[in-house]
Amino acid sequence: MGYSQHWHRPAVIADEVFQSIREDFEKLILPLGDLGVPLADGHGRNEPTINNEEIRFNGVHDCGHPKCEEICIPYPLETARGIGPSHDAIGDCDWTVRLKYRCCGGSCAHEAFDFPKVSDREVNTRDSRWEPDVSGLVFYWTKTAFKPYDIAVTAALLIAKRYLREQLVVHSNGLDQQWADAKELCQQQLGYGDWFAIIEDPRIELWPGPNGTQIEREVRVRLLVEMDPAGFRL
Repeated sequence: MGYSQHWHRPAVIADEVFQSIREDFEKLILPLGDLGVPLADGHGRNEPTINNEEIRFNGVHDCGHPKCEEICIPYPLETARGIGPSHDAIGDCDWTVRLKYRCCGGSCAHEAFDFPKVSDREVNTRDSRWEPDVSGLVFYWTKTAFKPYDIAVTAALLIAKRYLREQLVVHSNGLDQQWADAKELCQQQLGYGDWFAIIEDPRIELWPGPNGTQIEREVRVRLLVEMDPAGFRL
């Protein structure tokens, strides 16, 4: 449980495609720092790993921000975007804490974002979740808890979507508003952030019902899609 980004991707990404993804993401490192999103390695301690084999990063564990124990299982409000201080971040509480913007409760690190050229999950046969699906794509996710490095995660996925297109299927716990910062950053630095949007895709799923039965339930999957310049989905 927790605010996350999820994606299905090819088990192996071609060298030239992965290099393009890496080069574009590297162009965002300094602008991300200017926004207040310094990156660290997967453990949040040292430098991020960005090379021709892997992109792996996290937020900074010892970030120096004050602790805030009230931020527990954070999710964004529908209007949430940007970064701010934890002391004024909480906008509502239901079964989770709803935040007005990204912040941390004392550590800007959470789960590592891992995007290798060759997936190690292709060969992990002990757990069926890591096996390629019927389309040959493998499943990854990162629980960011709506911390500041979530902007870097969403920006990295926008870049990957730019080059992998239909080979990358991205689902999000966030709405298009929560991707606005990454889209703006990619548009300013790379020229293509406005090409994408998060849409809600209604689907009918079977859920457990009483006495071993199944009932149909409509769910809305939040999906990253490519748009043409006029704003229509491709």
